[in-house]
Amino acid sequence: MINKYYIERINKVIDYIEDNLDSKLLLDELAGVAMFSKYHFHRIFKNVVGENLNEFIKRMRMIKAYRFLQVDKTIGIKELAIKNGYNSTANFSRDFKEFHGISPSEARQSDRALEERVMNLKNIKLDISYKGIMNLSERYVLFKKITSGYDKELIPKTSNELYKLAIDFEFKIEQFIGVGYDDPDYTPEVKCKYDICIVVNRKDLPKGIPCESKIIRGGRFAVFNYKGHKNNIAKAWDYMFKEWLLNSQYLPDDRPHLEMYLYSENYEQGYFNVNLCLPVKSIN
Repeated sequence: MINKYYIERINKVIDYIEDNLDSKLLLDELAGVAMFSKYHFHRIFKNVVGENLNEFIKRMRMIKAYRFLQVDKTIGIKELAIKNGYNSTANFSRDFKEFHGISPSEARQSDRALEERVMNLKNIKLDISYKGIMNLSERYVLFKKITSGYDKELIPKTSNELYKLAIDFEFKIEQFIGVGYDDPDYTPEVKCKYDICIVVNRKDLPKGIPCESKIIRGGRFAVFNYKGHKNNIAKAWDYMFKEWLLNSQYLPDDRPHLEMYLYSENYEQGYFNVNLCLPVKSIN
């Protein structure tokens, strides 16, 4: 089992990479975030994450680029390259085609993934309602990071671990929040990253709690309420993108999406009441 010390340090690097995909992300910089020697950082990162640093950064950039092309058909290839840390449009296009199997121009015209989503949506009824555009405040949380995919069994188990932590250390949980970083349509399911968080009052926390903490950034979000089985949450997100986002006056902002869990009488049976919060910005 990997020492928690190393996992916590690498988790900080993962968050830093997610927030800075438009920069060069130099080795000295990332090793400094982790507070590891640059001479050993690569090996530590690979053993914790399961892929080397360059592969990880490239995958994150290619996923981000594909998302942009799917939701913003007007973005230029040069601008897209810059947003993903490339100085050369040719190098960006080469890497994009190598990763996705099609060029950026072809991806811009392709609605293949979206069409597949629509077909899936026709076969299921979703209890989902649009709550509006909301400005959410930042929140201080204790969290555990899951790096092995959106595991429908591991996520509730990890939530229970955090709940037990609150009981053992006698502090109040204000809310459970899930933070999703990857789209399973473009990221291998086993590589999707998800944070299980509990919102807490920082001032009331006792010392010595064995758990990572951070602040979840606030901002403007499109909020939808979903009530239903956990197996259909992914379809609820699909509905939001296809039926709302692509017909709205908003673009997805470059921040993780949030799942804010509310009280549900049938939680133990896998039925959730959750606000799905998509970070957005105006097109104009």
